[in-house]
Amino acid sequence: MKLLHVSDTHLGYSEYTKIDPVTGLNQREQDVYNAWKQVIDAVFMHHPDVVIHAGDLFHTPRPSNRAIRIALEGIQKISSAGIPLVLISGNHETPRIRATGSIFESLALFPHVYAAFSSRLETFSIEDVTFFALPHCSLTEELEKAIEELKSAKQKNAGPHVLVSHGAWSGKASYSMGEFNEQRLPDFEKITGSPFAYVALGHYHRHVQIRSNIAYSSSTERTSFNEYNAPCGYLTVDLDSHQSVYHEIESRPMIKAPTIDCTDLTVQNIYDRLQEFQKSVTDGAMVQVSLSEIDTETFLRLESRVIDEIFPNVLILEKQFYRKCDPGKTAFASAAIEALPVEFERFIEGLDDAQIDKKRLREMGTQY
Repeated sequence: MKLLHVSDTHLGYSEYTKIDPVTGLNQREQDVYNAWKQVIDAVFMHHPDVVIHAGDLFHTPRPSNRAIRIALEGIQKISSAGIPLVLISGNHETPRIRATGSIFESLALFPHVYAAFSSRLETFSIEDVTFFALPHCSLTEELEKAIEELKSAKQKNAGPHVLVSHGAWSGKASYSMGEFNEQRLPDFEKITGSPFAYVALGHYHRHVQIRSNIAYSSSTERTSFNEYNAPCGYLTVDLDSHQSVYHEIESRPMIKAPTIDCTDLTVQNIYDRLQEFQKSVTDGAMVQVSLSEIDTETFLRLESRVIDEIFPNVLILEKQFYRKCDPGKTAFASAAIEALPVEFERFIEGLDDAQIDKKRLREMGTQY
């Protein structure tokens, strides 16, 4: 059996204020739709036996009418071709209140669409393969119950087993996105005592081959500068030959400039450094520049307008200014607030009390 594994398409995502000149939509929203179209085209190029979407089809639990229409157009093409689609909900599209309902209830009405979205394990049989679909679970108790059901179901169902799930895989490396409601996944092979033919994971926006049969496919578009060096794409998997291939798709360039240490630099020196970096920037890219160790006088003389004019052809220019402060401390001039775990980590690192066990406090905070 041949699979096409995709995840984290985040339909409906939008950011910044730039408008696509052709469609009139928010440019980043249109970028996400363009990536989705490439995925649908890839399905008919590869002709897989089954398509797997491992969560976060939409960016929110209540997607816009436009995002729904774009999704339905693609799913209808797959369904009309008779290609089975296994689809699970991720943390972005799972309602916090159960009574809200789920858009996946409508998607499940399509022929050949197997959808799991109710915070519980679903089991689907396609040809001779059993698919265990474990969507995002709103409560820890729901996840624990689903894991117990997986242990039992895996023993009862013979033949190849494929698991589809969404969350941060447990292991030595961290596959966290730093999101408040992300789901922590155990090593399913370890807890069930036997391997899967394949484990299709979603949530982490980078392609990672955890084991030969366990992988994140990556997102199809970037949603943060933390992903600036990560390609976007999907995986094709052959269960018979145990081979998988990562396919990169076209995405908007995202470039993060090396931080410029502004110690002993004049304002003109800083502009010159930025001008030199600009020569390597692709037109239409999203760019982040960071200036550190800026003394007060230089900071007051820096003009944001001049920096913008150095990068006339980028889609967006994100600027971060780190001012020189008291010895050993740095003040960040931008007011961006990141995910709760990230901010908590910063808070712990900033504590000066030698009596505090930072490691223990960090572990407790992360657990809560």
